[in-house]
Parts: sequence; C-alpha cells; structure tokens
Amino acid sequence: MALIDRIEDLIKSEINAFLDKAEDPQKMTAQIESELQDALAECRSTAAQIIAEQKSLSRQHDDFAKGIERWQQQAELAISKGRDDLAKSALIEKQKLVDAQEDNQKQAAQLEDALHKLNEDAARLSNKIAEVKAKQQQFYRAQNSAVARLKVRSTLNSEEVQNVCARFSQLEQKVERIEAQVESYDIGKNDVYQEFQQMEQDEKLSEELAALKQKVSGKQASEASTSAQ
Repeated sequence: MALIDRIEDLIKSEINAFLDKAEDPQKMTAQIESELQDALAECRSTAAQIIAEQKSLSRQHDDFAKGIERWQQQAELAISKGRDDLAKSALIEKQKLVDAQEDNQKQAAQLEDALHKLNEDAARLSNKIAEVKAKQQQFYRAQNSAVARLKVRSTLNSEEVQNVCARFSQLEQKVERIEAQVESYDIGKNDVYQEFQQMEQDEKLSEELAALKQKVSGKQASEASTSAQ
C-alpha cells in the first residue's frame, strides 16, 4: 500500500539529522509537521474505511450463517420427504454459503491485521508529530532569544543611547565638581571655626591666669601684713 510505504518513510526519518542539514530548520519542521499531519489524517481515514468494511463483513457473516442453517433445514426436510434430489440441491447451496463465509472470514482477518498496523502507525505518527512540535518550540525559543539579544545590543549601540550615556557622564562630572566646591567651603569653615575656638580657649586661659595672679598677690600681701605686726 502506498499509504503504508509513505508512513514508513516518514516514521523512519531521522528528524534531528535531517534538520541539521536544512537551511531553514524552522520552516522545515513546519513542513515535516504538515506532512505528518496529512499522513495521520489519511491513516485515520483509511482506518475508518476498514472499520466500515469490517461491519459490512460482519453483517454478511451473519447472513451466511442464517443461510447455511436454512439450507441445512431444507435438506433435512427433503430427506424426510424422500426427496434426495432436493436434499442434494439444498446441500449444494449450503456449501456455496459455507465457502462464501470462509472467504468472508479471511477478508475480515486481513482487515483486522491492516487495522492493527494502521493503529500502530497512527501512534508512531502522533509521537513523531509531538517530537517535531517540540523541535518547533525549541526553534521559537532560540529565535526569540536571539531577537531579544539583537534588540538589546542594537539599542545599546544606538546613537541616542550613546548620547544619553555621554550626557549622564557629563552630569556626573558636574556633580563631582559641585561636591568638590562644597568640600572646599567646608574646609574654610572648619579653619575659621577652629580659630574662634582657639581664641575662646586663649581668652579663658588668660582670665584663669589673671585670677590666679590676683589670688597669689592677695596671699602675699596678707603674709607681709602678718609679718609686720
């Protein structure tokens, strides 16, 4: 059968090796999936036809069985009536139906075997389709990732981004200069603050020294007065 040969070719194909040689793997996987889907549809259609033929053969088998039984009864009736000639004719008709029933059974067996093979082929085709779909998803993810990376790189290398980066760098330098100026102001302020603080300490020290001198001078005057008396 051409269908079986075609299915075998599709099933036996090494998808990975085939795709490695393809110029456009993504397009090739779509084509392979389409062919596999067509083969699967044809496989199921043929299986449906076989099932219909099986039902027809089953009805014929029942009709043959009824005919065989009927001619058997007529042959027995003819013998009971002493009509061996009619009995012989009935047996001849019965044998025709027996032969036809045997042919019917052979056809039914062939159809059953063909249906079994078609079911196996359909299952294998379904597995291949799932494999191809997985490959498609792999290609889609790889393509989307590549497109995203390309877009990012293109954006980073664009003139607009370069200009923004340059302006940002200029702003950073400006901020650094302002911070340096602020720090220089702080340094001047610290020197003035320290100078005033030193002046305050000197003044306090002078006051303390004057008080101490006054105390010592008073003590000496008191001692001199005591000695004079």
